Amino acid sequence: MKLETGSIGRRWLITMSLFFFLAINFADKALIGLAAEPIMRELHLSHTEFGRIAASFFTFFSIASMAVGLLSNRIQTRWLLFAMAVTWSIAQIPLLLVATPVTLVASRMLLGASEGPAYPVALHSLYKWFPDHERAVPTAVLTVGSAFGVGIVAPAITAVIVAHGWRTAFLVLAVVGLVWSVVWLFVGKEGRIESHGAHGGAAASSEPDALAAKLPLWKLLLCRTYVGANLTGFAAYALLTIQTIWLPSYLVRVDGYSLTQVGWIAVLPAFGLMVASPLLGWWSHRLMARGVSSRHARGTLGSAVVAVSGIALVLMPALPPGPLLVAVLTIAFSVTSFTFVTGGLLAAEVAPVAQRGGVLGINVCITTLAGFVTPAVMGQIIDHAATPIAGYRFGMTLAGVIAIGAAIVGMLLINPAADRRRFAALASRRAQRSMSAPLAAGEQ
Repeated sequence: MKLETGSIGRRWLITMSLFFFLAINFADKALIGLAAEPIMRELHLSHTEFGRIAASFFTFFSIASMAVGLLSNRIQTRWLLFAMAVTWSIAQIPLLLVATPVTLVASRMLLGASEGPAYPVALHSLYKWFPDHERAVPTAVLTVGSAFGVGIVAPAITAVIVAHGWRTAFLVLAVVGLVWSVVWLFVGKEGRIESHGAHGGAAASSEPDALAAKLPLWKLLLCRTYVGANLTGFAAYALLTIQTIWLPSYLVRVDGYSLTQVGWIAVLPAFGLMVASPLLGWWSHRLMARGVSSRHARGTLGSAVVAVSGIALVLMPALPPGPLLVAVLTIAFSVTSFTFVTGGLLAAEVAPVAQRGGVLGINVCITTLAGFVTPAVMGQIIDHAATPIAGYRFGMTLAGVIAIGAAIVGMLLINPAADRRRFAALASRRAQRSMSAPLAAGEQ
């Protein structure tokens, strides 16, 4: 049966295409951590030097998230997604020719610039196919895509590294990215829900009570919901960065696991997220359907998972190798990613539709700054501790404490209903002033 734009089949075809888009995206991110030990040995790098190289990925990551997010208000997301996938695939080719710290940094910087906008643009694209009350579950599915890339692909990538070297692993992911790009040319379409501007005119909004007028950007960025969501997102992204950059090395150095064992252990947080994220998304949806406010169904729930992950991370260094350690690290690096689901939903809830793409991009820009800071800070902690093992343990504990604090503040701040009322009142006052100005001019 032919899939028509707007049909259930088409909507979920787009969703699964974006799922694999993010899976490849996060597999690229995870590769540097899985290959950390052989890269450091071959290029004679210290932990601090490797941390700085890993952090170079985020040099333009946040800026690109904001810039392309704003651009997505004017350009069709299908073409932006295609351009990003092609660029991040090409970015890995220099490593196949010359493997030095300089080429590794250059490749990671270009990779970060092309991958940075992936999540906000994918969300913006998805939200053109689903109205607000239906977004929780498909958004959770997209987040599962990141887990699939980090965890499910990890054993395969680790096997490639062990058998053929880390350069071959980069080549494999580059080819996979190019294959997705070709498929997307035929599958990718632009949704029509709340579509504006350069792609489709003013299609009817599925949310008649949504804020229609644009607001000053600074008011959006400083509202309590946006600040709270960004704070919890920043803490969660710090944990995600530790998972992708330092967790494999931590398990090898501190707990004595082999690289092959680490590849299989990395599957477990991914499985945890693949189960937890849809369930939490369904629970959030059910809570709202029963009349629970978005503040709690999205904000409190999204902050709580960051607190749970923080507690697990604090416990992790005190545990010996074994099933309990694996269970705790699975919790620490799985449920926290659900806050990216609620963060996107909350940002879209308080922002006018015409500004949504830019707001989502800035949201990712702010939260992913943690990725720029965390690898280098962790490397410094490891190198300056009494022993590397002590450094690894202290770094994990510190990240857990920060996550718990950010979660508590996020719970207190997030309140989308209050922000929407304030923005609606502001829009009303501006409309009244614009109407009174011509009348005053006529009286004169």
